[in-house]
Amino acid sequence: MRIADAQWIPSTQHQTWDALTDPRVLQKCIPGCVEVAMRSPTEYAVTLRAKIAGIDTDYDGEILLSDVNAPNSCTLVFEGKGRAACLAIGTAQVNLTTKDEGTRVAYTVAGMAGGKLGECGEGVLLKAAEKIVEKFFTAFIDHMAAQPRLAPPPPPREPEPRGLSNSRWSWMLVVLVIAVFLGYHTFYK
Repeated sequence: MRIADAQWIPSTQHQTWDALTDPRVLQKCIPGCVEVAMRSPTEYAVTLRAKIAGIDTDYDGEILLSDVNAPNSCTLVFEGKGRAACLAIGTAQVNLTTKDEGTRVAYTVAGMAGGKLGECGEGVLLKAAEKIVEKFFTAFIDHMAAQPRLAPPPPPREPEPRGLSNSRWSWMLVVLVIAVFLGYHTFYK
């Protein structure tokens, strides 16, 4: 199963990134989400209650972030196990870019299912997944539209360069060494 699409979010790129990595926002926007807990900056535990293809069950899972290039892109790896012997695994590539005073979120999701869920067939699972993604983005866009627009944070300060070029005392030392060297060769040779 594969889904590729893009959504326009009515907020700045850094705000969109922050919201997409905030467990409270995810819990609010993921359909059927019971809980999202951040275990580390790149690992989340998720509990969902969902009815997919007539199978109503709870899913416990993990989401791992890799190749993180905040606030531009990341890769997600997800796994969910249902109590009714269902399994869903997959990956998602997410890219954020600034567009039309908002943010374009482009994503490509690839997934597969096993157990009773896998027996439903790819067509049924694809429709269910598309519906979940649509509900998520509807809730997420509504959430972001209600947030005040914040200016992006200032870029990190560059460290002060070091070396001879930045210190007049260093240059004076160089001039003094040259003067001593020239004086030595002039007067003693």
